[in-house]
Amino acid sequence: MMNFRYAKLAAFIVSICILVTLVACGKSDNNTSDNSNNTTNNTADTSTAQTNTDSAEIFDPMAKYGEIVELTAVRWADTNLKFNEGESFDNNIYTRAWESELGIRVKNLWVAPKAEYDQKLSISIASGDLPDIIWANSKHLTSIVDNGMAYDLTDIYDKYATNLTKEILSQDQTCFDTAKRNGKLMAIPNPSSSMDACPMIFYRSDWAKNLGIPEPKTMQDLIAMADAFTNKDPDGNGQKDTIGLAFNKEFVKDTNNTLYGLSGFFAGYHAYPKVWVEDSSGQLVYGSIQPEVKTALKQLQDMYKAGIVDKEFGVKDVAKVGEAVAAGKVGIIFGPMWAPLDAMGKTVDNISGADWMPIPLVSVDDKVAMPNTAINVEKYHIVNSNCKHPEALVKLLNFFMEKNFGETADIAYGTDKDGLQTFQYTIIGASPVRKNLTAHEKILEAVEKNDASKLNVEEKGYYDKIVAFNGGDKGSANWGFTRVFFTPSSFDVIGKYVGENIMLYDGFYGAPTDTMAEKKATLEQLEDQVFTNIIMGQSVDSFDKFVEDWKKLGGDQITKEVNEWAAKNK
Repeated sequence: MMNFRYAKLAAFIVSICILVTLVACGKSDNNTSDNSNNTTNNTADTSTAQTNTDSAEIFDPMAKYGEIVELTAVRWADTNLKFNEGESFDNNIYTRAWESELGIRVKNLWVAPKAEYDQKLSISIASGDLPDIIWANSKHLTSIVDNGMAYDLTDIYDKYATNLTKEILSQDQTCFDTAKRNGKLMAIPNPSSSMDACPMIFYRSDWAKNLGIPEPKTMQDLIAMADAFTNKDPDGNGQKDTIGLAFNKEFVKDTNNTLYGLSGFFAGYHAYPKVWVEDSSGQLVYGSIQPEVKTALKQLQDMYKAGIVDKEFGVKDVAKVGEAVAAGKVGIIFGPMWAPLDAMGKTVDNISGADWMPIPLVSVDDKVAMPNTAINVEKYHIVNSNCKHPEALVKLLNFFMEKNFGETADIAYGTDKDGLQTFQYTIIGASPVRKNLTAHEKILEAVEKNDASKLNVEEKGYYDKIVAFNGGDKGSANWGFTRVFFTPSSFDVIGKYVGENIMLYDGFYGAPTDTMAEKKATLEQLEDQVFTNIIMGQSVDSFDKFVEDWKKLGGDQITKEVNEWAAKNK
């Protein structure tokens, strides 16, 4: 699942994040191992070994099976994915290593185009004709678990997962826990980084220097800065042609904090549109109908009337706002960590002396502004309840972690010498959600010590750009990676969020409820229109009418269904 923010980042760097896709499934009667006698019940898992000094058993979670264990699977295919001659999903660097090093053979029963995969899996679930290993979204996970078709992996994961696997998958415990039902681990999640999606403020630090404005520490400071950036000729060209705060027409599109959105602004008022948050009783309530949103909308309306936000925001998409940013006409935006790799870099190229500064969100009062983010789990690895070797899934996962992130990591398992993306050949894997934050921390140390020997290939690439920037090569690419990974940088901000444990996760991460599926689009259209109208001058009290309408038009029923889901998924 590649959304806008990661698609933009990937356009600059292929290796910013290894996003692994898994689909593995196989029929329950295809768990047999291949051997000369066609027997299946005595397959040995040589996961123990004896020391030379005594007979004490030492458990090895990566021990090779004595006889080949065959797992059935299915997967999706990216039409753009390429193989070396003679290779395929059934014969590649991963499948050969699985068999030679682990004694595991994975048989793909079918391969479907990515757009058709979920539908085809739905048919398999409905018929009960499931494979050994299943790669599924949250809706399918719920269905498989509710129908008793998922293997309880609690003890197996605890026993077989290596320390490296456990460390990586525990980096975002909230994401990991989404795979649990009644405290039992029913799947292993394949998460994307939630911290990387957190919003932050970016402002033109060269403009602030020109006007003698210090870094904003409060929402009041930020609004005053936006006013000055609009009215005090920050670029010194003698014209009133600058925009204090810019945002796009879909300013609260979702919980993924798209570029030039306003979720970070709302958070400064402790308001969380599009997010399900807990109320004082522990119930989930829809953030968009809470009174704090009305307060934030009133402030935006005042700023609109004063001309310190873009008067044309209602017709500008992300690309149009980016054009104004690149032209050097915008002073403040909200965005995720990768924003310096977008139009901001063009500002630096186009405007001599231009610079942008990333800072944490600011609050209107003495309570911290909590950056909201989604629980980003792309898919789940599930084992069929009839699988004879459920631990094999964990062994394959351990293998991926070691070959990509362990002490014996080999770049060939990510991208080969010809540039082929071999990481997409595997059916099982996950990426450390702290990968980019860790890169930032390691790069800081490497620059300080002038020693890049501890950096991996990806980190070394960022390091080289930062060193080049510090050495005088101020081009946008070097500037962008410096503002993301060095200091001051986006990951200075992310590190603060993580260190202070202030990220606010969307409380609902399940599949759409029945009423959501029927009415969510209409309700969101109503919400977006009312919010836009209020900013542009409609009475702020129309918010109260919106809340009433939202509840009557299906919102109350959605809230009921969301809390029923929450009760089942604790």
